[in-house]
Amino acid sequence: MRQLKDKPELETRKRVYSLVVSTPGVHLREIERQTGLTLGVVRYHLDRLQREELIFAKSDRYFKRFFPKGRIPNVPTETFEALRQESLRRIVLHLLGSPGSSHSIMMTALQLPPSTLSTYLSILLKKRVVKRERRGKENLYFVVDEESVMKVLIVYRPTFLDKLVDHAISIYLERG
Repeated sequence: MRQLKDKPELETRKRVYSLVVSTPGVHLREIERQTGLTLGVVRYHLDRLQREELIFAKSDRYFKRFFPKGRIPNVPTETFEALRQESLRRIVLHLLGSPGSSHSIMMTALQLPPSTLSTYLSILLKKRVVKRERRGKENLYFVVDEESVMKVLIVYRPTFLDKLVDHAISIYLERG
């Protein structure tokens, strides 16, 4: 009789779980791509992992995102969700380096059309990753919890694969 740990099904579940742990906020199709497993197999193992209370799912606009339970305490899942998306991450990284930027400054710096930037900012505001302060006739934007954002960036740095993350971490560490 085979031992439980030798079952291929458990090895597959371990692969899915490891991916969720290493990239919190990963969505279903990305798990499918990264693991090379079929969609049905991925769904089955995600369901089992949720029933075993090792992970949990959260809906994020068009995606269902998966998070490990009990990892990086005191960091809201919304922070993971925002930082998993490159376009939102770029804005957050900009605000870490230039807190208090206005819409027009970000538009120029990030080379985004006004409506696109407004949409992204409204998502970040709704997730409470960014806050808006009115100063005169201008709205200025700030990261709500820099420490949580930095925890996520430092711990999951290899999964983001962009130079902006490295730059933001360097600036933050130099300030603190």
